[in-house]
Amino acid sequence: MRLIGLLVAVLLAAAVLYCGYAVLTRLRGTRTRRAHRAARWQVRHYGGGGQTVVAVVLATTGGDRLDEHVVARLPDGDPDWQARFLAARQEAEERAFHLNADR
Repeated sequence: MRLIGLLVAVLLAAAVLYCGYAVLTRLRGTRTRRAHRAARWQVRHYGGGGQTVVAVVLATTGGDRLDEHVVARLPDGDPDWQARFLAARQEAEERAFHLNADR
């Protein structure tokens, strides 16, 4: 009789733990989906390795990057760097506008 009571208690505890895990997983998934729906395409640029990268980034409101489209990679020593950078930024802004319109 004690063995059956112990078995029922263990099964009940396992069921409660499983239900708690399922609820927490579901809530986390809902929060993630909501963050992905609220994400917007933004223009970003960053430097590194002797070049500047101009990109359009799909970012959540928390700043997490979900996707990135590189528009241009500009070598830092390029004599026409400023003109190319401004053209790449303009193209990136146009892409971000159109990508956000599709969302």
